[in-house]
Amino acid sequence: MRAFIFFIAAAILLSSAISVSHAQSEPDPAAVRSWQLLSGQDYLELAEYDREVYVTGVSDAYNWSFVAGFQRMKWLVPCVHGRQAEQLSAMFSKWLRENPERWHEPAAKLFPFAMFTACRKPETPEKPKS
Repeated sequence: MRAFIFFIAAAILLSSAISVSHAQSEPDPAAVRSWQLLSGQDYLELAEYDREVYVTGVSDAYNWSFVAGFQRMKWLVPCVHGRQAEQLSAMFSKWLRENPERWHEPAAKLFPFAMFTACRKPETPEKPKS
């Protein structure tokens, strides 16, 4: 009886290993797509509510990276502080529309570039020396 149970268990493991190796050799295009990062173009094609949810999550992730010690993102905290999701989404969408050459890049990577551009203080002209 033990040999029979062992044989059944081995057959189940072998069949699952074969199906896994077969699945890895011929990826389903829909499954592959789901593992890709959202591109800038993908972001622009989202519904407005989905864009707002996305920028909220990306903003939170970058803010938490600063809290966790990633000091390079300290400028982002005051930039996004107090801004609603609608405003962040509009700022990001505007930057993307102005930079179509970067639409193929991951949206999460592009978000800080957009915020930096939107939040940077305008350069003040130098005062003429009298």
